[in-house]
Amino acid sequence: MIKIIAIPVLLLCTLVGVQGRQPFEVRNDTLYVDDGISTQVFLWKEGKLSLVQSASKKTTQIYSSYKNDIGVLKEKPETVSYNIVRLPATLRSAASTRIDLTAKYKAFETRRSLIIYDNSPGVEWRLAVKGKHPFKYKTNYSATGLIENPELLSDNQPHYFSLPAAGSFWTTKTVLFKEATDHHTNLLQKKQEFPYKKSQYYNGSVLQMQYPGFEHLIVKLSPLQNAQAVYAGFDFSTDLDGVKVHSPGLTADSSNLTEWQEAYPLFVVMYAENEDVALGYYKNYELNVNKYIPALDNTFTMNTWGDRNQDSRINEKFILNELDAAARLGITHFQIDDGWQQGLSLNSASKHKLLWDDWGDDDWQINKSRFPNGFEAVLKKSASLNMHIGLWFNPSKQHNHLKWERDKNILVNLYQQYGISWIKIDGLQLANKQAEQRVTTMLDQAKKETAGKLSFNMDVTAGLRGGYFFLNRTGNIFLENRYTDWGNYYPHLTLRNAWMLSKYIPLQRLQIEFLNKWRNTKMYKDNDPLSPVNIPFDYMFATTMMAQPLAWMEANALPREAFAVNDLVQVWKKHRSDMQSGIIYPIGDMPNGRNFTGFASYTRDKVYVLLFREYTTENTGHFKLPDTKEHKRLRTFMPLAGNGKVSNVKQDSFSVNMPQQFQFLFGYFVR
Repeated sequence: MIKIIAIPVLLLCTLVGVQGRQPFEVRNDTLYVDDGISTQVFLWKEGKLSLVQSASKKTTQIYSSYKNDIGVLKEKPETVSYNIVRLPATLRSAASTRIDLTAKYKAFETRRSLIIYDNSPGVEWRLAVKGKHPFKYKTNYSATGLIENPELLSDNQPHYFSLPAAGSFWTTKTVLFKEATDHHTNLLQKKQEFPYKKSQYYNGSVLQMQYPGFEHLIVKLSPLQNAQAVYAGFDFSTDLDGVKVHSPGLTADSSNLTEWQEAYPLFVVMYAENEDVALGYYKNYELNVNKYIPALDNTFTMNTWGDRNQDSRINEKFILNELDAAARLGITHFQIDDGWQQGLSLNSASKHKLLWDDWGDDDWQINKSRFPNGFEAVLKKSASLNMHIGLWFNPSKQHNHLKWERDKNILVNLYQQYGISWIKIDGLQLANKQAEQRVTTMLDQAKKETAGKLSFNMDVTAGLRGGYFFLNRTGNIFLENRYTDWGNYYPHLTLRNAWMLSKYIPLQRLQIEFLNKWRNTKMYKDNDPLSPVNIPFDYMFATTMMAQPLAWMEANALPREAFAVNDLVQVWKKHRSDMQSGIIYPIGDMPNGRNFTGFASYTRDKVYVLLFREYTTENTGHFKLPDTKEHKRLRTFMPLAGNGKVSNVKQDSFSVNMPQQFQFLFGYFVR
């Protein structure tokens, strides 16, 4: 007989969640879940959690099912227990309610957790295991044609979550994301297919099950594909019965069987009226798990490496001069990249040491020849300009980031000794679970020991990094470095990346670059209308305004006319905190250099819009807003900056006239 233990609920505050509802309730062997938009009934029996019924709270949709969420649990547990805890809000996180369902077997334990955040529809699913667990992926299929692999065709691949189909007529949409942006400019790929009797396998971080009138959403909160630990070569599979999630990142390492090992979490929306609503729920969830705090998160960064002088100019005199010029642009954070430290890197203009994978303790001292007075003069100057200094850091990655604790202490010391609160993290290599856990612990503990004041700028330009769904709550993401020196910087392509990613992730968590357009004009064809020199500098800055702008340039190399952009910067600063508190969506057509495109941010009482006319002969663009089902009519439009006239305003659409190419309009609708 299985013993069921009901552990007393920890009443950190009232168990009842937002608006008086109770997210979780257990009656005998039945779990009731209410995430605000749907109710779900699960049978929790013999350590297995099986969805029995779910219903939308907004429509009459209801469906019944019986499907075990974890397919590898065959034996019966010795004991099972549950625990419900109410967690209060913190500076960074909204209040939440969590239930842990624990099952103890002869050789291992499992803990299935469901978490619901206040004012955040959807459920975060977690799985942890301890002991000799059964989650084993023996083969990496990434180099094998999936359709030819007999093991895949056997349909016996272990999964750690499943979502039954709600009917026969549905399609699957999967979204595959790419990092290593030095090598890619198409950062996501979508695939839409019908389910088949035989399992179909997919790579990706986002999966949507789309039905007529509603859809389900699963987001896998993991590194991207080959950066995952123990990656099986696929993330999702579908058949006529529904969807399974694979590659949990759990290792079969028998050297440590006494500690819990966490699988990659999932975020699941059971019911949403459409794609805009479902993805809006996910972005809202991210902004509840990791609140956007303007005083800590608002950045307008300058980094001098964009002019390709590498570290050859990094010294006290150069930085002091740059700070004055940066202030004239309105910069708030000046980031001293690779070159401030004593140990010079593989990318240094000086090739006498060539460090990258492993660093000594002394390598992370301030470079004495470049900064003979340490940072004293630089910090004094930046403080007088109300500007923050940021630095670059490359953790030692040898032996799976063995020196993580030493590196954590270096990060904390930079904050405690110099007040450095903004550090770019480069060079990560998440090759396995051990490296992943060490890097995560390094960053989490550094933030904890600085009371959350230390923020990180996570580079995803090369290597195996955290991508867009992992290590994504430590600050923001350094998306790309393009260079006019190589002729690979085009403003419309950078705008395109921001536009496409903003559909799936909070744009306010991405750092988006703009460059000195007057450099290297000969690297572009004379008749190329999309080359940087042909695009107004204020337009280029405007392409970054919904995100975290990065001035990827040397300020003193700019011509005098460039500093006129400060007028726009000051207008943007007055509204950015309110604008970036909202859920941001892409609107218009995808940027391709010849479209009308833009963004919309839904705040409590406004809809901010940032609209662009690219190199098109049309003077008028037509915009349809995302179908968020809020049914609040747009009212007065208040222009803030740029050029253009809004007309034909309806509940979910409007038009804008811009008389010239490469113009933008920034403003908001009152709701």
